[in-house]
Amino acid sequence: MLILAAVAVATTASAKILRVSNVTGSSAPYTTIEAAQEAASSGDTIMVDASSTLYTKYSDTNIDLTKRLVIIGPGYWLVKDGIMQEGASTAEVGKFTIKAEGTVIKGMTINYINIQASKAVINRCHLGNVAIEKAASNVVLSQNFITGRPNANGGSFHQVTNNIFSYDTNGSYNMLSSFDQSYVAYNTFRASVTVFSLTNSTIEHNIWSTFNDKGSGNSATDNYVTAVVNTQSTDNFIDSDYYSNIELPADVTSKYGAFAGDSPYVLAGVPSGPVIQDLVVPTTVEMGSKMNVTIKIGMQK
Repeated sequence: MLILAAVAVATTASAKILRVSNVTGSSAPYTTIEAAQEAASSGDTIMVDASSTLYTKYSDTNIDLTKRLVIIGPGYWLVKDGIMQEGASTAEVGKFTIKAEGTVIKGMTINYINIQASKAVINRCHLGNVAIEKAASNVVLSQNFITGRPNANGGSFHQVTNNIFSYDTNGSYNMLSSFDQSYVAYNTFRASVTVFSLTNSTIEHNIWSTFNDKGSGNSATDNYVTAVVNTQSTDNFIDSDYYSNIELPADVTSKYGAFAGDSPYVLAGVPSGPVIQDLVVPTTVEMGSKMNVTIKIGMQK
């Protein structure tokens, strides 16, 4: 449930929150993610407003994330799921390259993400292709809707949980290349799954139509095989009825797939914690007076 509240904010010496919006007329102090990152320090949070305009236009237009930041967008498919007011959209970028350890990204739409640093967390995002480089370990992909393929070039100790994987153009999924000692659980694959060079990993509580293990040393047990998840919709959007009405027994959906486990998939990807809906900042303040800043926040559990 989204709860709106108005709160007064006082500046502190601790981590900052920087707001970005490329919407004309917005009161946000930054219009680009790059500008906000330039002004940010390690540990700060960048809140990215929903917009009908991409923050970068194409998947080859890259934003290098070189500081350990938390980047929070508003989620995706918000109007379709009735989460926000009519006209709201997602916050979309063409490409992120993560170069700072401990980077966290939530509630964004990212066409391509390249992870080059360890301990990155990608949560409740709409993702295209995901590449995890050899130098990165302990990467978490959780509660995402993924239309591309996650691949690692020798990375290890990754966690891939509670994601929905959509079809690729061939109606199959060749994925999880070169992961090692990783945990792949509670995912729903809307396709056949083949893993290459996945080694010494635990694969459990997933739903798929077929599974082919071409790796070694993996424990792939207690997964659920069904053709039901192969039903293809007219687009990549999965509405609230698709999985709530999926033709699987209740004891299956409570144990397997993206909506099971301790951290079930969240429709629309609205991130946990605060989401800035509006910000009111006085244009002038008398010398010696307090500056009263009011933020309208959406709070997702």
